[in-house]
Amino acid sequence: LAPPLVALLAIFVQQTPFAFFLQGFHVWIHEFGHATIGWMTGHRALPLPIGWTPIAADKSLFVYFGVLFLLGVLFVASVRERKVWPALLAVGLALLQAAMTWRLPETTAQLWISFCGVSGEFYLSAAMVGLFFFQFPEKFRWGACRYFFLFIGAGSFFQTFGLWRKIYRGEEGIPYGSMINGEADAGGDMNALHDEFGWTQHDIIFTYHHLGNACLTVMIGLWVFFGLRLDQMVARVLGR
Repeated sequence: LAPPLVALLAIFVQQTPFAFFLQGFHVWIHEFGHATIGWMTGHRALPLPIGWTPIAADKSLFVYFGVLFLLGVLFVASVRERKVWPALLAVGLALLQAAMTWRLPETTAQLWISFCGVSGEFYLSAAMVGLFFFQFPEKFRWGACRYFFLFIGAGSFFQTFGLWRKIYRGEEGIPYGSMINGEADAGGDMNALHDEFGWTQHDIIFTYHHLGNACLTVMIGLWVFFGLRLDQMVARVLGR
């Protein structure tokens, strides 16, 4: 019962004046959406909770091997404690990082950086919720922290999900511009997708709307899977 109760509490807080205190986390998740793609493509990036993420134009070996080192730490710690899924996650992210850093065209990387601000509000928030059900190595102290991330992730996700549902229904417009300079800023994420990369308004709305639905489906699926203890059933079957 903990995940839905914590998620409902986060959604309730979003409807009250106390939502102001969560806004900084929401903005930061957006900026981490940009930054994570910057890091995965080998660029220096600094996600700031003021609505701005400076990303260096040139690739950096320091960034590439720094991220690879952190993934290596996760892999080694997971193997030592015999936790399979974090080890597989580390290997998968390392392979993805190599492909995005050395094989992805720079124009495509810039597209992903622009796209993954709002996308990060969806998939990073959903990951914060979904990872509640998984165990990290003990060094990560995930046991208690997962409740905090569940609360922040659920509130951020449903704020973004609600906005893009309204946009999909035509009740709101696409949020052009940027947080710092307002709607007149031609350098906003939606402006870049529309003006630089040729996305139509339909492309933008359709993509984000269905990304939100996909993330929601995954979160509900994880809750059902672990809530019904299906993970234990699978473990017993594999054990036999």
